Amino acid sequence: MKSYKRIIIILIIVTLIITVFLSYYSYYRYTHLTNAFVSNVVEVIDTNYPDVDMTTIIDIINSSDYTTSDILTNYGFTENDISILSSLKEEFTKELIINISVFVIISTIFIIIIIAKEHKNKKNLNDIISYLKELNRGNYNLNIDLNKEGNLSILKNEIYTTTVMLRKQAEKELQDKINLKDSLTNISHQLKTPLTSISLLVDNLLDEEIDTNTQKEFLLDIKNQIESINYLIIVLLKLSRFDANVVTFKEEKINVKNLLIDILKHIDIIREVKNIDIHITGDNASTLIGDYKWEYEAISNILKNCLEYTPENKNIYIKYRETNMYTEIIIEDEGPGMSKNEKNKIFERFYKGNISNSNNFGIGLSLAKEIINKDNGKIKVESELNKGTTFKIRYYK
Repeated sequence: MKSYKRIIIILIIVTLIITVFLSYYSYYRYTHLTNAFVSNVVEVIDTNYPDVDMTTIIDIINSSDYTTSDILTNYGFTENDISILSSLKEEFTKELIINISVFVIISTIFIIIIIAKEHKNKKNLNDIISYLKELNRGNYNLNIDLNKEGNLSILKNEIYTTTVMLRKQAEKELQDKINLKDSLTNISHQLKTPLTSISLLVDNLLDEEIDTNTQKEFLLDIKNQIESINYLIIVLLKLSRFDANVVTFKEEKINVKNLLIDILKHIDIIREVKNIDIHITGDNASTLIGDYKWEYEAISNILKNCLEYTPENKNIYIKYRETNMYTEIIIEDEGPGMSKNEKNKIFERFYKGNISNSNNFGIGLSLAKEIINKDNGKIKVESELNKGTTFKIRYYK
């Protein structure tokens, strides 16, 4: 804003200097021609009238208006001769008026430009103020013309960028609130069932007529319910650490075969209960880069999910390989499969699918996906009803 004002003021000053110079040049030319004419008059009078005293000549020289003076006509000068002086004076006056008029016009134009610019800037500033007021009211659905140039347009662009950021932040905060509400509702629902069961079992245990074997059975059920609640709390704490982005992953070179063997030892009891065979094939030298502890958790959750949904006396197949771009682990079960709608929801928290299972809280796969993504991996699921489910995991290098 100050820059264009400075330029216009400089232009006005330059115009004034040019006007003064041209006026001075006109005045110089006018006086030069007038003095030449007067000198010629004095010379002619002195030649033709040698008896004229110097006082008369001085009067001629000092005369302020030759056009009205009778001195020239008294010494033989005609009206045509006198008109020369008149034309010189008129021409000088005309040039002076033109110079002053041009300066006034140009200066007026520049002043109008300043006023118009100031008005426009004021309007733009008022627009920006109105825009900011709307932002303060929480209205982010506003548009700014980004096709103009200038400092105000740059300011508008910055405000637009900030607006987009604030809008996304507001949307994210709103979504976080919705997610928190849904999570609390789901957690409450997940805890309600085992706590209700524990409460009923405790009431039965307080019955003095209950036999010892039944008491042991009830106590075992209570223990299982407490373990389920404990598992839920542990997993929720892990997920909350991911949500808060405070989890630090190590970068370790992990042998895929050794990782799978350790995981199978951990879930072997579940496998034996359902008499499910797990078949592993792959290159023993295959490795991936990631955090061993967290990847152990992720693959375990996926395999547990496959074991839970695979019928007894069926099979689970695990294949793995390493390429120049990634390490791939494929886990395929012979379970009931899923519809397209279920497949799109399988990694959502607390989603259990259509099979009722009190031991499944629906958060294992969600945690697995969080872990795999954190280790520069991707997981996808392929499934059809009555054709089983396949999990494909790729860890990129």
